[in-house]
Amino acid sequence: MELYQRIMNKQLLARRINITANNIVNEEMAKQERDYKQIDLFTSYQEEIEKEQEELTEKELQKAMIDIKRKYGKNAILKGMNLQEGGTTIDRNKQIGGHHE
Repeated sequence: MELYQRIMNKQLLARRINITANNIVNEEMAKQERDYKQIDLFTSYQEEIEKEQEELTEKELQKAMIDIKRKYGKNAILKGMNLQEGGTTIDRNKQIGGHHE
């Protein structure tokens, strides 16, 4: 739709729009390959791609944080508020099960 809006002269009426599809596969092949997806012309797939990338980035970040905590301990990564006076996370992480020994 973005291409249409960019190219189309808004003062003229469109009589015909041609659409071409390439690299078509049958339904059975599409089911075997997980990369294929049914699409429509009226959905902004750019937003979906960006959302998937954000989710992937979030998963990678979480994995990196877990790896760092495994290697360097629970207190290797903390929220800034835990470093303020009255923060209890550092002390709790040193306790067994979060309780006093």
